[in-house]
Amino acid sequence: MSEGWLPVRGLEAVFAAGRALLPSVPTTPAGVLETAVRVAAQRLRGKRVTVRTADQDVPMTVVDLACTGDTFRLAQGRIDEATFEARDLGWPPLALERLVVTVRDLRFAGPLSTTVTAESVQLDVTITAETLLAEIAETRPDLGVRFGSVLLVSRKPWPGELEVAPEVEDGVARLRPVALWLAGRRLPLPTRLAPFRVPLPELPRGLTLTSVTTSEEGVRLRGEAQDWRDKLSSTPLAEMVGLLATAAQTLTVGR
Repeated sequence: MSEGWLPVRGLEAVFAAGRALLPSVPTTPAGVLETAVRVAAQRLRGKRVTVRTADQDVPMTVVDLACTGDTFRLAQGRIDEATFEARDLGWPPLALERLVVTVRDLRFAGPLSTTVTAESVQLDVTITAETLLAEIAETRPDLGVRFGSVLLVSRKPWPGELEVAPEVEDGVARLRPVALWLAGRRLPLPTRLAPFRVPLPELPRGLTLTSVTTSEEGVRLRGEAQDWRDKLSSTPLAEMVGLLATAAQTLTVGR
């Protein structure tokens, strides 16, 4: 995680750990990676760790770290799926309740290469309503937000609440006005009303926002990058998650 999505510093450290722990395993990059991840998962599950990303420390509780793939595919330098899950991440500016990174069909470029490609990289970020409400109170004290399957937004001195539904179309996040609540009555709005576009930062390396869902518990965002290629030790997870957290923050204040 310090440089990529693995909780070790660089691929060389992963190889060294795998060979030292189980010298008899195949020494292909995928085989050693699978072994090292499995051993690391046994030691890290449930542990509170602090990860250095860029110029900040991010504390988190590791839930799981896993690789799946059969022996034949590992010998070919391929891993079916690699996942990392953590909870209670102290990620500035918003703490994340849950983070899941899923890499599918991970392939090494050669027997000794650190360059990998993947069919897809998916990120799943959850931020609690409590965290978001605290942020809204500080940055937009004129707004009130109630969380559910839709958002109810009030603004002083409005006498009622605006019901908006989050949606994503072609990677663009929008808030669609659905109804106006006045004196306990729900007044549906015309469907021809255009949704508000939510301004988001530019997502890196082809990462596209695929869905935004809200509930009483908070906001959940999903993003995906197709045909991803990079060196394993420099996966830009920190940048991706930071941008998705910013997207959640921007979405819920109703700008």
